[in-house]
Amino acid sequence: MPKAQALRVIDRSSARRLRAEVSYGTGLEAILSFRVLNGTAPFDSFERGPDLARAQRGLPAASARASARLRTPHGDVWSCLLAMAAVEPPPHDLDSVAERFAAMPAGAFKSALADSLAEVDGENPAAESSPVERTGASELQALVVEGLRELPVQLYGGAAAAELLERNAADAQRLLADSAAIEPVIERLTRGLSYKPEPGVASVLLVPSLIHRPWTLVVDHGGRKLFCYPARLDAELAAPDLGLIAIYRALGDGTRLRILRRLAAGPASVARMSEQLGLAKSTVHEHLESLRTAGLVRLRAPAGFELVPELPDLNWMLKEFLGLEMRGQCETCGSQLDADGAAYICSYECTFCARCADEHGLTCPNCAGELVPRPRRAGKTARPRHRAGHRTAPRGTPA
Repeated sequence: MPKAQALRVIDRSSARRLRAEVSYGTGLEAILSFRVLNGTAPFDSFERGPDLARAQRGLPAASARASARLRTPHGDVWSCLLAMAAVEPPPHDLDSVAERFAAMPAGAFKSALADSLAEVDGENPAAESSPVERTGASELQALVVEGLRELPVQLYGGAAAAELLERNAADAQRLLADSAAIEPVIERLTRGLSYKPEPGVASVLLVPSLIHRPWTLVVDHGGRKLFCYPARLDAELAAPDLGLIAIYRALGDGTRLRILRRLAAGPASVARMSEQLGLAKSTVHEHLESLRTAGLVRLRAPAGFELVPELPDLNWMLKEFLGLEMRGQCETCGSQLDADGAAYICSYECTFCARCADEHGLTCPNCAGELVPRPRRAGKTARPRHRAGHRTAPRGTPA
C-alpha cells in the first residue's frame, strides 16, 4: 500500500479586502422615486407615504407612462437602473444621469439593463424582466430618459436634498476611514443589516437615500453589492452621535441587560430566549430591536441573534462627544489630522483641515458656526475617531 503523503499546497492567492465607494445624487433619488411608485411596498411604509400617494395621482404624462410600462411585482427594473447609474463616475444629479442614459446606444442600454436583471435572484425573474424583453430598445430608452426628465422636483428633492445627501455621503466616507473593515460600516448605515463577504463580490457601493427611508435596498450588479440605505435628516446629522444615544438608552433597561448577558453565552433564537428568561416572545423581540438599533446585537440566521463581535468602547464615545478627544479626520474630505497639526473647529467640535475650512469660508457646513484654528496638542498624535461597533485601526482610503 502506498505511503500516505502530507497535504502540500502552494497558495498564490490573495485575500483582498472589499473595496467601498459612496454614490449619491438627485438622479439616483429620481430612479428610487419610480421604484417606490412601482408599489413594491405600501406607501404608508415609507416616511414620505402621503406625498408619494399624491404624486402618483398627478404625474406628468412621460413619468406616468414610464411608471406604468415598467411596473413589475418587485420593482427590479428600477433597482437595476439605480445600480447602472450609481456605478458610473459622479456626478449623479438628475440631468447627468438622464444624459448618460440618453447617450448610450439604445441596444447597449437595453442589453445592460437585461444583464443587470439577470443577476437578481428573485422569486419570479420572468415577471421582473418581461417589461424589458417586450419593449423595443429605443422605446425602452425613451421611456426611462423622458420619465426621469419630467419627474416633479418635489419627488426627488432638488437642491436641498442634494446638499443633505452630500453630507450623508461625507459621513459614510468618514465611517469607512475610521473602520478597519467595511462590514461594521454597512451594519451601522443600514441600521442593523449584517453582511458577510460573498464569492464574486469584489466591492460594495453605499447609496444614501431620503425618498426610500426607512427601507434598505440591496442589489447585485457586475461583481458589486449595492446598499441603498436610509439617509440621516438634518436634525439627525446635527444631533449628538445617534449611536451614543441609542446605546445608553438600550443599556438603561434591566431586561435588555439580561438579554445581553444571555447572548454573551452564545447565539439564541427569540423562542429560546423567551423560554430561558421567562418573557413573552413579543417582549423579547421588542427589546432585541432596541439592542439591534444600538449596534449591540445582530441577527444571524439560522442561529438567531448574537452579540456583535466588537462591542463599542463607551468610554471613548463619551469622551469624543464631550470634546475630550481630538478628532483625527477632516469632516469634509476625511484627510488625517494630527493633534499637533493645523485644523479648524466650530463650537460643536466639528473639525476640518485648513483647505476645506477655507473652501467653506470659515463657516461650519453642519451648524453654520464660525470655524477657528484648533489649539495644537504638541507632542501627541490624535487617535482616529472611534464609532460604535468599529475598530480604531485606520483603514485605507476607499477605492
